[in-house]
Amino acid sequence: MCPLAVDWGNIADWAAVVVGFGAAAGTIWVASAANETSKRATEIAEDAKGIAKQQSDQVLAQQRANAEILGRLLLQEISSLPARLSTIIVGLPKAVRVVDGQVLIEDHDLLTRMLDDARWSVVPQSESVLGRIHDLPDALGPDLATLIGHSGTMRDMAFRMLGRIKESPRQYIGQQYRFAYEGRSDDFELLEEHLKFFKKHSIDYAQRFRRFVGTDEGNFAYFQ
Repeated sequence: MCPLAVDWGNIADWAAVVVGFGAAAGTIWVASAANETSKRATEIAEDAKGIAKQQSDQVLAQQRANAEILGRLLLQEISSLPARLSTIIVGLPKAVRVVDGQVLIEDHDLLTRMLDDARWSVVPQSESVLGRIHDLPDALGPDLATLIGHSGTMRDMAFRMLGRIKESPRQYIGQQYRFAYEGRSDDFELLEEHLKFFKKHSIDYAQRFRRFVGTDEGNFAYFQ
């Protein structure tokens, strides 16, 4: 068979056809594989989205459950806070009075008892779960942290003031005031202002907290 014969030309033509067909088939296969890969990637993305939503729903459900438990745990403490602060506030004018910048201790026992009460936390349960209050909804968590901060400020003020009450080394006939306060006269004014501010916020918070728990808001008009 001569290489220049027409038969070889026919074979070359068919070879070109075969090669072209193979290339086309390869292209189709690559395109098909790419399409399948794209579809699979889309399916994986949808599955991942579904898993992420499921996990998010589980987290939210757990957070709601934790918030409900916290609500029941702290309900009594939060509800009684305005009354406990009012008890401390009411005792101040009965225990001391300030005349011309001088503190006169009218009732030493009442004063020390009041300051001793104030130097202890009024929200101990809330402080014990400080790391979990972010589970409370809306602004209840941050606002509870604010109340805890107010309690800390009150405790510090009361502790310092309690240490400034001194008994007179000598008592003279006719001397009315046996105890003296070795601090600034406006300490009591500052403490009273802080307690009133603290109580005001505690009333607002107690009403919102009780609504969250699912009980009535309560009547705090007496403590206004």
